Amino acid sequence: MKKIFIIQIALLSIFFAMTLANEYFDVPHYVLGDAPTTPNQRYGEMLMESIVFVDILIVEYFIMLNLIKRIKMLEGLLPICANCHKIRNGNQWEQIEKYFKDYSTVEFTHSICPECVKKLYPELQSIEAHHKEKTV
Repeated sequence: MKKIFIIQIALLSIFFAMTLANEYFDVPHYVLGDAPTTPNQRYGEMLMESIVFVDILIVEYFIMLNLIKRIKMLEGLLPICANCHKIRNGNQWEQIEKYFKDYSTVEFTHSICPECVKKLYPELQSIEAHHKEKTV
């Protein structure tokens, strides 16, 4: 996220430099053949464009701060127990649900996959087979 902010600032700065160069060198006069602009008018335009640029940077900064606060990104290796799936957080082991709740905006809902239903509730297979026989 910080890289995006730096790229945006760099691109805005390039745009700002081109805008100031346009005013300072009176590019429309030389390129398009327009009437020359007085230095006072050009400096006034440069001042106004500078004020607008700073305003845009301030707004951009606060927008990015808000986004950075809202987005919590998990990176790197996450030590997880191969058996109970607890996650090591420093010296403590905690439930995976708690870890993700603390470090992201993920919320969990629980379910049971078909393979675990077969292992944990084999009696449900016979009920399911019975229902299939009735519908066929």
